Amino acid sequence: MGLTGSVVKFVARYRALNDDYRAGEVVQTAAISIALVLALLAIAIYPLLGNLLKLSIPAKSMPLALNILPWAVFSLWLGSVGGVFQSGLDGCQRMDLRNILMMIGNILFFVAAIWLVPRYGLVGLAVGQAAQSLLLMVAGWLVLRRYLTALPWLPVHWSKAKFKEMLSYAVNFQINSIAILFFDPITKMLMSRFGGLSSAAYYEMASQLVVKLRALLIAANQAIVPAVAELQETSAEKVCDLYLKSYRLLFFVVIPFYATILIVLPIVSVLWVGYSEHQFLLFGALLAIGYGLSNLMGPSYFLNLGTGDLKWNSTVHVVMAILNVLLGLILGPLLGGLGVALSAMISMVFSSGLVIYITHKKYNIPFRHIIPSEHFWLLICVSCCTALVMWINAINLFNQSIIVSGAINLVLYLLIVGFVMWHHPYKSLMFDKINARRKI
Repeated sequence: MGLTGSVVKFVARYRALNDDYRAGEVVQTAAISIALVLALLAIAIYPLLGNLLKLSIPAKSMPLALNILPWAVFSLWLGSVGGVFQSGLDGCQRMDLRNILMMIGNILFFVAAIWLVPRYGLVGLAVGQAAQSLLLMVAGWLVLRRYLTALPWLPVHWSKAKFKEMLSYAVNFQINSIAILFFDPITKMLMSRFGGLSSAAYYEMASQLVVKLRALLIAANQAIVPAVAELQETSAEKVCDLYLKSYRLLFFVVIPFYATILIVLPIVSVLWVGYSEHQFLLFGALLAIGYGLSNLMGPSYFLNLGTGDLKWNSTVHVVMAILNVLLGLILGPLLGGLGVALSAMISMVFSSGLVIYITHKKYNIPFRHIIPSEHFWLLICVSCCTALVMWINAINLFNQSIIVSGAINLVLYLLIVGFVMWHHPYKSLMFDKINARRKI
């Protein structure tokens, strides 16, 4: 429904206005709405799920699947409701507590799996996951009540006004989510069609590597949403300054981060595949460059989430999905899997650039700030070192010593770039922010 995403913005908004009561109404309305809608959907489609499982699960495994099914549906319901409370913590700018709860939940799930699986098999695993979801839901609610003191012991108050207020935001948020969900499966489908199954497999491996590492930066950058929502209500004139600070800090991290991924690709290829696979290396390089450039969109994207102006985010995601299909159908037959990968990255970078362009036009920010002047020499240093290391790796790519030479090159790269970053003014800024946060 997208309501979970809207909770972050509206909780932060009402907390900025010192109105915990309405912030509590937002959380309760979203939780009750999602709980009721998902419960009705589960009741309606549950009788059909068994037939759907038959399409993908062998007949001999169906009894086990049917035993797991109710626990899986129950876990989904608990996790969706618990997600509202976790978003509430994000809105209170306590992502640290949300992450602590998630880590504790994963540890307890691991313990439950060790205890239950030997006794009950996969059913025990499903029960453990349901217990984890229940724990996270209850713990999230109890912790959230410490920061939203107007919340009752149980979410019982549903507000029609708050539901209508969140609905427009939620619809646009859901459009974004759907467009994102279509992007990756369509890319992989086109990859299988025009590149073959081997290309699809190597693309998936490279994608998993880059996307998992990228999630670290995305998770950190999401903190801008409640901060912007708060400033929007108290000091709207400072929103642009927050965007620029966030963008410059992200630029400082993104460029060396993705350059490091490019450098370690030959080592990863040997460790994963057993040798230097050119398709994996090619796809990995394209993905690192594409996701690296698109990662710079983060502050603009989350700025819009914080201000509630989601129309451009939705438009850009739809454009990205359509452009990916069109380019894939054109370049796929011409270049095979490479054409599909190029199509995906071109559509991603173009869409990301469009979000940044719109943000700079909206706030009258000169486009020269896309490459911050204080990071110019860092960009030059990283680019030169990366190009040199990749050239050396290319010479030794098919030698037995690629891991050793690659590791030596990686260490040298980290030493040089690390030296430059250590003496960069933004290093001190980052440490000052961390120390200030610890004192809170």
